[in-house]
Amino acid sequence: MNFLENMLAFIFPPVCGICGKENENYVCKSCMEKLKLEKIYVPQIINYDGIKHCYISEYDGIMRQKILQYKFKNKAYLYKMFSEFFVKNEKVCRFLKNYDIIIPVPMTNKKIAQRGYNQTELIAKEIAVNIKELTYLKNILIKQKEIQVQSTLSQKERFNNVKNAYKVQNMQKIKEKNIILFDDIYTTGATCRECAKTIIEAGAKTVALLTIAKDFEK
Repeated sequence: MNFLENMLAFIFPPVCGICGKENENYVCKSCMEKLKLEKIYVPQIINYDGIKHCYISEYDGIMRQKILQYKFKNKAYLYKMFSEFFVKNEKVCRFLKNYDIIIPVPMTNKKIAQRGYNQTELIAKEIAVNIKELTYLKNILIKQKEIQVQSTLSQKERFNNVKNAYKVQNMQKIKEKNIILFDDIYTTGATCRECAKTIIEAGAKTVALLTIAKDFEK
């Protein structure tokens, strides 16, 4: 850490994002063990129709609660905790080191202004800070139109809803590169798949998906 980061850590020491107690990390050992016992923290790397997908949790219990707080309750600071779940897991780190670039699923400027931050950007950037093999790039994949909220739609409607919603600019930066696409939740896969398709069509070599959680109820 640089001098400013050391000073901030001294003034605002890390706290566990789950129990809120001061701790040297952003997830304390007690809470991590609890997540493992409840079988919520389950890092997996699976393959969907040729697309690799790595996730660290089921969308359930305390992890679901924390994701919702992070996205909708103005708790942007939780990005540190979620990032730590990825970078402190050897299996996930080995997977990530096979890729060149990490790109967050984008939001429109209007949506960012309403929420105050893009939750995927904060985590993707922090992952790249810790995984030196990865370069973080934003404003490469952009969301070019507003769409209906995905959670209000059926599975078929979700895929139609995101069609042609994204585009790539500065294509030369991803040409022949291996890309990690980061999103918070994999539900039906409509958003991730549309983004991955857009990136591949723009010249990327491969695209893999990285999410905090996978929703098995959809």
